[in-house]
Amino acid sequence: MINHLCLSWFLLFCLGPAYFSAWAQVSISGRVTSAGVPIGGVRVDLRQGEASRFLVYTFTDGEGKYRLTTNHAGKLALHFKALSYESLAKEIELGQKDTIVDVGLIAGGLEQLQEVVINAKRPYRLGRDTIELKAQSFLQGDERTVEDLLKKIPGLNVGTDGSIKIGQKEVEKVMIEGDDFFEKGYRLLTQNMSVQPIDRIQVLQRYSNNKHLKGIENSDKVALNLQLKEDSKHQWLGSVSAMGTMTEPLLYQASLNLMRIEKKNKYYLLGTANNNGVDAVSSINHLLYSAQTDEPGQVGIGAKTPTLIDFMPDLPDFDYRRTNFNRDQLLSFNTILNPTKKLKIKWLGFVNPTKKSFYRNTVQDYNIKSIQFTNTEDYELNKRINTYFTKVELQYDINRQSSLTYTGNLGSLSRHDTGDLLFNGNNTVETTEMQGYLTNHNFTYSYKLSDREAIVSSARLIAQQSPLDYRIDQYYYEDLFQVGSISDVYQRAENNLQYLGITSHYVRKQKNSDFMELAFSNEYKMQELATDLVLHGTDGTDIRPSGFSNRLDFGSNNAHIMTKYTIKRRKWEWTPQLHTAFIHTRLRSYGSVQSRNNLFFSPRVLAKWTPHRKGKLEATLSFQQSSADLMEVVPNYYTTGIRNFMKGLNDIVKLNNSGTVLTYTHGNMLDKFFANLSMGYNILFDYISTRSVLNTNFNLNEQLVLKNKKTTFYKAQFNYYVKPLNGNLRLDIGANFAAYETSISGIGNRKIRSGSHEYGLSYRSVWKYWLNIHTGSRMQLSSFSSESTNRLVNTYSFLNAFFKVSENIQASLKNEAYRFGSFLSEVPGTYYFSDFSFAYDAKKIKARFSINAKNLLNNRHFRSATVTDTYRSLIEYRLLPRYIALGFDYSF
Repeated sequence: MINHLCLSWFLLFCLGPAYFSAWAQVSISGRVTSAGVPIGGVRVDLRQGEASRFLVYTFTDGEGKYRLTTNHAGKLALHFKALSYESLAKEIELGQKDTIVDVGLIAGGLEQLQEVVINAKRPYRLGRDTIELKAQSFLQGDERTVEDLLKKIPGLNVGTDGSIKIGQKEVEKVMIEGDDFFEKGYRLLTQNMSVQPIDRIQVLQRYSNNKHLKGIENSDKVALNLQLKEDSKHQWLGSVSAMGTMTEPLLYQASLNLMRIEKKNKYYLLGTANNNGVDAVSSINHLLYSAQTDEPGQVGIGAKTPTLIDFMPDLPDFDYRRTNFNRDQLLSFNTILNPTKKLKIKWLGFVNPTKKSFYRNTVQDYNIKSIQFTNTEDYELNKRINTYFTKVELQYDINRQSSLTYTGNLGSLSRHDTGDLLFNGNNTVETTEMQGYLTNHNFTYSYKLSDREAIVSSARLIAQQSPLDYRIDQYYYEDLFQVGSISDVYQRAENNLQYLGITSHYVRKQKNSDFMELAFSNEYKMQELATDLVLHGTDGTDIRPSGFSNRLDFGSNNAHIMTKYTIKRRKWEWTPQLHTAFIHTRLRSYGSVQSRNNLFFSPRVLAKWTPHRKGKLEATLSFQQSSADLMEVVPNYYTTGIRNFMKGLNDIVKLNNSGTVLTYTHGNMLDKFFANLSMGYNILFDYISTRSVLNTNFNLNEQLVLKNKKTTFYKAQFNYYVKPLNGNLRLDIGANFAAYETSISGIGNRKIRSGSHEYGLSYRSVWKYWLNIHTGSRMQLSSFSSESTNRLVNTYSFLNAFFKVSENIQASLKNEAYRFGSFLSEVPGTYYFSDFSFAYDAKKIKARFSINAKNLLNNRHFRSATVTDTYRSLIEYRLLPRYIALGFDYSF
């Protein structure tokens, strides 16, 4: 409670000045003309007296319009000045209401100016919906990829996974000269493309993915567009890089980027291979599955088979490349062709064979009243993944008002996992195999009825198969199944999806800028899941325990209507929205059939208020109704790993929740001060929790429906350019709280309260000297309270220094310090890491030679701690050893 109050007071302190100043401010607006013709570029300034200094000023736009805001009142003077026009001063009296002042200037007033020479370099250009940044203004010399450059731009947040956000909004795509290769899989581009040919970065606000909706759609999306230097267009360009060690361990990294960007056709080839921890493909899920949400004409979002077993480690807030023992290979070829003015063809294909190894030692402590035991695991995971994927997109413009788009993809997804586990002193080998495929086809027809209205209709077909075979060569479940003489345990899973969806969206922008949207959709989804747990006896017999196999078909037909209307009135914007759905759901399991017909209502209201020129306040209030999904209705147990079994509700339940979110944004990424603050509260009137049976060798988790789970969050980010320090200061604050219940056999329902806080402060310099730094610190606090309270504090600090020794010689030093809380009488440890690189740029031959040293302190293990509502654990990870590699980069 104290934490809630402290953070609430802090947010009030931060929001208060902006809030109260917004109430005190009034605006002065109007139009400047001459003989009835609007005049642009007129300077308008507000003064307290004829000879006093101005309080605030602005310039008229191309339509002669201007707008000022001030918190002064009483008698003031407006001054209007422009070359070739006589100056004008107008006295006004301001109260608490906004004032409109229109004036007409008289031609004349010729002024003789002295010769003035101005040399100014602006790193940006600001348009109505576009912020254009000069790449050269943010380069410090150590950038190799586009991602390295984006990390240097204030207001752009590049996550550890490569995602790019502006404030709290992730960008839709990263384009090259207006064309997009990878959609939300842009990490393939930003983490591999050389920064050398980049001239400018455009931040596209209010972006529309559909060109026919531009100027109509009420969009708040953001996208990036990379503009190339003129000498980089209409020719083949790219880069080749290689790096390797000369002694043990033998590590390497090599990549090839090749592109040709023309007005009509664009080509991009990427090839990379490494075994030094770099994830070659980053995240390909955005390419494999539909990812465009809240988009007119989109249907089938999130339609995919569920994941039953996944052993990928959930690392703490830590550089995954230090623990990733890998051998990644990726070959990708992408092209955009315009054979005619009306036809555009986009093709993408990649092959990604990957091998990964991961090492983890865990001590897991359960201490809940009478349930007390400790498990130890020494685990080595060897993972082999083969992904083959191709995607084609055809865009045909029927005429200027309409177009037809087809998008189709086909993917082959296979993986083979082998885990060597020492569990409580017993050796176990577990294997997982999957050979699946995915195909996705989408047709979209867009018709622009007029400059203010359009219709977008789509049809999507998805088919996916994800079969899974899981086996362990030890038997830990004698207490569970009451049978002995078992040699190994095996589970076969069939996991299939068929989906068909159609939708039609009508959007209209009224003359007064009001906006309306109406959508009709129908989605049919059939999911098949069959799991079969088999105990292989030492005598060759097969035992199938009762209640541990499933064979079900889960089908649903969802017909829904969405209506939305946006009302814009000066500083205010209101958007009421209603989503109505009629869902017929059918669950068949071993001949038993359940069916439900449900009518869902999900209203939502979004309000926006612009109290002043730099401030925007947004509030959302929503109520949502939904139905349980496939994995929540599974009637019998299935295994999700060596110790865990899960079962669903065996019932088609209706879930209700409500929430509100308040967000305040001050300024934009180009301002000296840029801030985002948000807070939210959510109550799940019905939520799915678990009833668990905890045992040393196994956990049985049965899902059940409980009432009234409450969650709260606070998040704030402040960016401030400190002129005396010539750098950007950033403060991040966040907190999450939850109150809910779980159930444990033998104990009953437990009330859980969880909380987490995060505080971070960082500084990045933009010195025009031989030295630049990026430094900061972050603290994370987490806790779970029930019968007792478990708390954990983790801290992270870093200091990165970049040295520009000369025009051609650079060096960088990266230092990190991690300190993790711990349990079981362990003393919290602090882990230090240091990386160094030295580079020489041979600019005449466009080459770069480097020496790279990683993990200079040669840390071989890394220990962290975690807490949950049922256990606390210490986890030790094995790290890549220290190595020194020679590198070579060549750009052409």
